[in-house]
Amino acid sequence: MVLVLTACVFSNQSLAFGKMSAVEISTLFSGNTVEGERRDGGVPGIDAPNKIENYATAFIAYFDNDGTVKKKTSRKPQLGKWSVTDDGKLCIKWKGKKEKCAPVHKEGKVYTRVIERKSGFVLMELRYIRFTQGNKYDL
Repeated sequence: MVLVLTACVFSNQSLAFGKMSAVEISTLFSGNTVEGERRDGGVPGIDAPNKIENYATAFIAYFDNDGTVKKKTSRKPQLGKWSVTDDGKLCIKWKGKKEKCAPVHKEGKVYTRVIERKSGFVLMELRYIRFTQGNKYDL
């Protein structure tokens, strides 16, 4: 009985963590306002490949059902396109920038997406913290 109960507890915990599927990502982001933070990676040749800075830049973004995304930080607002690949990567292409794709991982109540350089060094980590249905801030 204890073994069965322990197995149930561990199986429920495994649902709270890990790489998300394409359907899960689409459902989570589509039509929602997301509040989060961005942390930059380290400097290639100086820092360890997986270094992530301690300071963060807050952002809010609205992921419209039509594939557009609007983001606001302390700088001027940005407009872009978002999509999800069949293998479960969230892709965002900001106007004037290259498209960046990476898997989304659920870590309890926070979702993370780590963008890596071609060299394998972390470029940035995005943490998606709060999701609200609709365009909460009229972006």
